[in-house]
Amino acid sequence: SVQPAAGGSPWGFASAMGNAVTGFLETVALDLHLMTSTRTTTTVTSTTTTDTVTSTTLTKTGTTTTGTTTTATTSTTSSSTLTFTSTTATTTTTKLCTMFCWSVVRVDGYEPALVEKQYWNKASIFECDEYSVYSNGGVAQVGDFTTIEIPAHEVKLGNLSKAGTTTSSWLNTMIFMKAWDLVLQDGKWWNHEWTVKVDPDAVFFPHRLKVKLYNYYAAEEVNGPALFVANCDRSWNGEPYSLKLFGSLEVFTRNALGMYKAHGTECKEDLDWHGWGEDMYMQNCMQKMNVGVINGVSFLGDNRCYGAPCSDTTKVAFHDFKDIGGWLSCWGASKASEDAFIMK
Repeated sequence: SVQPAAGGSPWGFASAMGNAVTGFLETVALDLHLMTSTRTTTTVTSTTTTDTVTSTTLTKTGTTTTGTTTTATTSTTSSSTLTFTSTTATTTTTKLCTMFCWSVVRVDGYEPALVEKQYWNKASIFECDEYSVYSNGGVAQVGDFTTIEIPAHEVKLGNLSKAGTTTSSWLNTMIFMKAWDLVLQDGKWWNHEWTVKVDPDAVFFPHRLKVKLYNYYAAEEVNGPALFVANCDRSWNGEPYSLKLFGSLEVFTRNALGMYKAHGTECKEDLDWHGWGEDMYMQNCMQKMNVGVINGVSFLGDNRCYGAPCSDTTKVAFHDFKDIGGWLSCWGASKASEDAFIMK
């Protein structure tokens, strides 16, 4: 059964019930095949006519014999109906948008090994159409490629007792500002309708996200809408309910990043971001530029907002799983749940 999450939004329970049903339908429709069938019936009628019979009658009167010949013609009409039925099936595959995905790893710690395991399993960002891995504190070997180093200093954990600090997590905004600069300079993002930044400890399924985003941006559309996905609406400390961007999964359209490329300097100069995490910075920057927002609260199972079991195939990502065993266990459980439902 679906229960309201503690501290959850007042509308969260109702939407969860719908998501539990629609998520399975989305899983089955991953390829979005549309089938049409045409039936054609042809009727053929045949007619046959047969002529018969001839008879002769002899009549004798005295010495005279008179012969009368009578010919009877019989017409027989027979009708037969032959029916031929042919069926033509047409399959149309609806094209989904493409994605460029990227992550940042700290070279010291568990992240390089975790991302390398994802690489060899073609999982998470490595299932996307294109991908990049950036690193802080040097470079790391991931599979058969080397990460791209971010030219920025190491970061510290936030101290909530300090004025202006909004997180006890890493104060990593400057690192990600520079990472976003590298993403924009590289240019892969421009080849795809969506760009997705994923934390290394998030279990991410790109094919599910593509289906979720299908109605928001037409495939191969260059001049599409500028949008980003907000993925949490929890309220803490009595604050009003509002959509928020959590950094485990950050999703932007091509034109949202185009606006950031053009006006990102204004965000860096005008926003008081020094005590923020990078996700809060990107959220406030998107809002400053009037970029549209998609309510993607149902997309994410994040223990820092609303957690979800890995078997829940309505979720496109689960967070956080920092050790390789835990990450693989969640990834495998979610894939098994998806495969089991499709087989039914």
